[in-house]
Amino acid sequence: MTTELQSSNLRSIFLLGATGYVGGQVLVSLAHDFPSFPIRALARNITPPKLTQLQALHSKLEVVEGSLSDHNVIEAEAQNADIVINVAAAGDTDSVNAIIRGLQQRSRSYTPTVPPIYIHMSGTGIMGDNARGELIVPDRLWVDTEFDLENIKTKLLTNACEAIVDAGKNEEIRTMIVFPGLIYGIGPGIQKISLPHRFYLNLAAQAGHSGSFGPGRNIAGLIHLKDVASAVSAVLKGALNGGKVGEKIGEGKEGFYFVLSKYMLSMMEFSNIVGDTLYKQGLISKTGSSPFSASIADKAGPFGYNIFGSSQFCRAERLTKELGWSAEHTETESLYDSLPKEIELAVKEMELQFPKI
Repeated sequence: MTTELQSSNLRSIFLLGATGYVGGQVLVSLAHDFPSFPIRALARNITPPKLTQLQALHSKLEVVEGSLSDHNVIEAEAQNADIVINVAAAGDTDSVNAIIRGLQQRSRSYTPTVPPIYIHMSGTGIMGDNARGELIVPDRLWVDTEFDLENIKTKLLTNACEAIVDAGKNEEIRTMIVFPGLIYGIGPGIQKISLPHRFYLNLAAQAGHSGSFGPGRNIAGLIHLKDVASAVSAVLKGALNGGKVGEKIGEGKEGFYFVLSKYMLSMMEFSNIVGDTLYKQGLISKTGSSPFSASIADKAGPFGYNIFGSSQFCRAERLTKELGWSAEHTETESLYDSLPKEIELAVKEMELQFPKI
């Protein structure tokens, strides 16, 4: 039984990130919850086998040839969509602005105005404390029902979010932003392993060992990929038909949704699991992990220590209180069970070359 909302007049979806890790699972969730909503998905260099893979996830999917740099294509597609869901590059401000321009044009073409919906995916990493791998006493606990972008000190990834909130102020566009924590689980789509996991494996291959940014005492909130996708569906359901008792859900300046479970782990624990798995595969010479050298860590650029060397002390309230969502898949498959399988699969898919031991 699906939970599609038949009362809504909003039907067409433009999806960015369909070929990505989160995007594949979002397609599965949308196919279950909104089976009659046609989807046009931005993708580049799609071969017939890849198209077959995507359409196996959602039978009403059409591919639009293009990348995030094709702003005219994105703007035109957004102008023709009732709903835009962006789970591609969280901080790509130019593509976000193209979406906003298209949605504004769509909104202004209706009389009376029917505001389109924009659901964007960012991440709790923008709330990081830049502790450089240390576990420090937090300045604050971030709660989504009280969250304000003005309080973020490091503006590394906030520009896109600020543009989205700004676009929702005059109610031409109904905007919501979801912020997942550290996502895990094997994806059903074209990209099966998360970017952070692939990121760590690339560095481990270069270093010859699994590592952390600094001592790795910093902690991250965990969330299963299926729960992230179900959160996107929950936000869309709420936008179409209201919250648990039918009231309007948080939008614009109140449209922040943290996607987290009750579970957290240190990045040292994470990198230890990676190291143990690589050791069992005979790819590195020692179990566990040790801090990456500066020469390796610096290759991560500004996101390394800011994102992966930070703790994010966050609590998710809005999804549960307003929409009745729960992290059910995180409860049934832990990161400790899933991560070794993800690492084994990623090593095969990425064809990484580790130093000979």
